[in-house]
Amino acid sequence: MLTVRDGWVECPVCHRNKRLKHIDQTENAERVGIYCRDCKRKVYITIKQGQGFESRSQ
Repeated sequence: MLTVRDGWVECPVCHRNKRLKHIDQTENAERVGIYCRDCKRKVYITIKQGQGFESRSQ
């Protein structure tokens, strides 16, 4: 599942890198490539409006 915190996509593989791509709740996209510097993987994600969106301050 795609996790978004405070508008930033979290790495779906390692969950360590929390600032891969900035999105908002109304954004839709298919096959967006993101690269995680921590686990060294490129992952293609699909973003649907409001999917997995969390608003959390740390």
